[in-house]
Amino acid sequence: MKKRIHTVEKVLVSCLFFLLPFTFASAQESDYTVRVIQPGKDTVRTCPGKAVIFMAEGLNADGSAFDPNQVIFTWDFGYNGQILTGANVSFTYPVGGHYVVRLYVTGKNGPAAKNIPEIHFYVGMRPLFTGTRSNQPSICSGSEITLTGFVTPVEWTGDEYGFVNKFAQSDYKWNGSGIQSDRNGISRVTPPLDEGHLEYIFRVSDDFSCFYDTTLTLYGVYAEYSMNPLTGEAPLDVTFAVDSSSNGGSENSITYDWEFWEVTDTSTLDKKSDYKVTIEMPGQYATRVIARYQQCTYRFASEEYIRVDSSLLEIPNVFTPNEDGANDFFQVKAKSLRSFHGIIYNRWGRPVFEWTDAKTYENGWNGKMNNTGQDCPSGTYYYVIKAEGYDKNKLEPEPYPFIQYEGGVYKGFLTLIR
Repeated sequence: MKKRIHTVEKVLVSCLFFLLPFTFASAQESDYTVRVIQPGKDTVRTCPGKAVIFMAEGLNADGSAFDPNQVIFTWDFGYNGQILTGANVSFTYPVGGHYVVRLYVTGKNGPAAKNIPEIHFYVGMRPLFTGTRSNQPSICSGSEITLTGFVTPVEWTGDEYGFVNKFAQSDYKWNGSGIQSDRNGISRVTPPLDEGHLEYIFRVSDDFSCFYDTTLTLYGVYAEYSMNPLTGEAPLDVTFAVDSSSNGGSENSITYDWEFWEVTDTSTLDKKSDYKVTIEMPGQYATRVIARYQQCTYRFASEEYIRVDSSLLEIPNVFTPNEDGANDFFQVKAKSLRSFHGIIYNRWGRPVFEWTDAKTYENGWNGKMNNTGQDCPSGTYYYVIKAEGYDKNKLEPEPYPFIQYEGGVYKGFLTLIR
């Protein structure tokens, strides 16, 4: 009980030091010392990455504290030349080891302190995870897997303060999917077979209560892919390519199925084993791959979509075949057409041009009789076009609510101007 009261008194004194600065003497004496208030030990054990608070005060010869602003506190942390100044500072050791902290105090207008306090810091050393392993490299066999974890402590060396941190096997823990039992670093695992590679974390703690982790990867089956092209008109040929794949054995043993479906209608789901698929119906399509290896199955969906152009037919009403490079051909604008056939007639009903290629600009009418004979005169002509789109009679929901291509026979007049 006395020890507890003593600790409280020490904290109260420390608080008063900050709350009542006017109790300090106006200046330090020429014969003064310095005292570390926090940490209040000559030897400290801590963990890497953990911040430590340092507090100090100057004392006159009679033991009274003086204004800390009249001196410069310089903390040398013994790590890569790191120093900080101030009566109160914070420092974090990033790596384990043995370090000696020294506090140097010099007066702004006077001598240095008579003493240089030292604190020995033992910062937890990361152990060697030499015994961490799995009895099977792959989870795809479907068998139970045993994970074994073990560590080798690292000793502080290089000075007279040699020390070996200790690790208790009761503090060895595994964490991951499908763990059935775990004790003293040995874990029985029945991992799922449809989640790709799985990571298991092995954690240990030392007698400083510092935690250290290592990750062990068990290989399932995994695959990412790309598609080309992502847009175009129907029928659109799309080629899939596996960008990266891996498993616990030979990558050549992975088999793939490709699935694609219109995002607004899952009933359109189709599956192919080939790396090339043909999509005829316009719309927006989601895709995924199903990769299989032994008993493992892995599904990976791309964030990209395939967009197949809706059917389109636009017919101009005038052209100028004067060979100036502009509007020299009468040609329709077409997308995603299943069939196309057009005939142009003169005013007497005589055919002057017939074509079935709705895509190639130069295959349109150049204003000559059947594109090879004499020039047809300027004037009005009549066309009859039969066309059918891949999305004929399809009512498009979002994201194309404005498109409904009916297809059929299109008749109208066009003007040839020379």
